[in-house]
Amino acid sequence: MSLLLAGLMASPAMAQPQRIVSLDYCADQYVLGLARREQIAALSPLARSDYASLADQADGIPVLRPDAEAVLAARPDLVVRSWGGDGRLMALLERLGIEVHQIGYVTGFDDVRREVRAVSDVFGTPETGEAVLARMDAALEGIEASNPQTALYVTPGGVTAGEGTFINAIIGAAGLTNMAASRAGWSDLPLEAVAAAAPDIIVTGFMNGGTEGVNAWSASRHPVMRRALEQRPAIALDTGVISCASWMAADEAVRLNAFARQEAQP
Repeated sequence: MSLLLAGLMASPAMAQPQRIVSLDYCADQYVLGLARREQIAALSPLARSDYASLADQADGIPVLRPDAEAVLAARPDLVVRSWGGDGRLMALLERLGIEVHQIGYVTGFDDVRREVRAVSDVFGTPETGEAVLARMDAALEGIEASNPQTALYVTPGGVTAGEGTFINAIIGAAGLTNMAASRAGWSDLPLEAVAAAAPDIIVTGFMNGGTEGVNAWSASRHPVMRRALEQRPAIALDTGVISCASWMAADEAVRLNAFARQEAQP
């Protein structure tokens, strides 16, 4: 390890990263989508998971645990993270002078534009970032107007998404009114409101991913919600897309809009 550290500290800084290491699932998506393949040294263990949107692009690329020994063995000149890696690893990378790019918190498509441009600039691939954003914007601009409809996001754990969440941004981009928009962030399902006036559309997430705990007391199993789920049209958002807020969510907004327009037809 001491020889490895010495080698890393002696390595000259590069204008463009040549050995990018990603520490978590969300960082994987940005690295795979925006970096040149030859720049990628390693990804996180979740890069090829069943719900990874860009899993096919991860084939053949090494994966590593987000710990000091594994990361340093990959000899990165740039580490990308959203939430992966602990404070000790971050402190070590800083001490060694290895650049770490932190992907910021995303609550809307303007944030996606900011992060895509920041990441692609760091990678030295700004043209890739602009191409990705052009496709995203074209998808969003092509969404057709529909009759006003309400939607409620439901997870197995019995929570919903309100103002300041990326789910809220997807629902709004699809031309729907989020029934929980008056609440900030994540909150319990509004059972009283649903009982008084059920949403036109139920939007579900993580129903097939096994990533969120659920028990007999979950609000999603309450009779009010069970009736709504049985009686109202429901659409499941792609788990891989909503697990990491990125440009790929534009396609989910398009799909949600098309579903809503179909259900609105007499």
